[in-house]
Amino acid sequence: MKFSKEEQEIIKILVKYSNKGGNIATVFNFTQLLEKRGIGLVNAGREELIFFRKDLHPNFFPGNGSPYISMLLNLLEQLIDKRLLVLGNSITSAPLVIGALESRRERPNVLVVNESEVIFLEGFNKGWYDANGKEKYNGDDDRSGRLAKLTNYLYHSYSVSEELKDLVKHNFKTEEQIRFAKQQLTTWVGIGVAILIGILGIIF
Repeated sequence: MKFSKEEQEIIKILVKYSNKGGNIATVFNFTQLLEKRGIGLVNAGREELIFFRKDLHPNFFPGNGSPYISMLLNLLEQLIDKRLLVLGNSITSAPLVIGALESRRERPNVLVVNESEVIFLEGFNKGWYDANGKEKYNGDDDRSGRLAKLTNYLYHSYSVSEELKDLVKHNFKTEEQIRFAKQQLTTWVGIGVAILIGILGIIF
């Protein structure tokens, strides 16, 4: 299997923190995987919301979706399908916002993020605002249902297979590539030894 650099980054994180407990969402928040990309996911009961930080997503348009989120969902589905990633129990207690280091519910429809930002889940001012009351993120509803599927995965505990661990250990090289590299090394060592014997034969 071939993975893009972004996919490899996600897999490395999943493998590194697979024995730490908690759900995938907690792991992603701890490593700031989504936060660095200006993406926030909110599981707000009956609706799933996705937010894009304005300065990092200047071309945002409602309904366009996110290539990164699509890639993340596809990767998780692929890993689960091939039994490289095994989901455990659903752990929905935290975090409320995937893509923010801290979040807590202030009121039924209000979340406080990182102690200074506020997300209004309903009403005319629905959105994500900074400490000065300026809208920091563009918000979008989940029209396709794919986001709900993704957040469902993210709120599960998980384990990874030995095969996936080996893949990371060998820097995502396939068994065939590893075999070929070993054969090349053996060949070059053989050539080096032959040259050395030749030189020693001339000298002595």
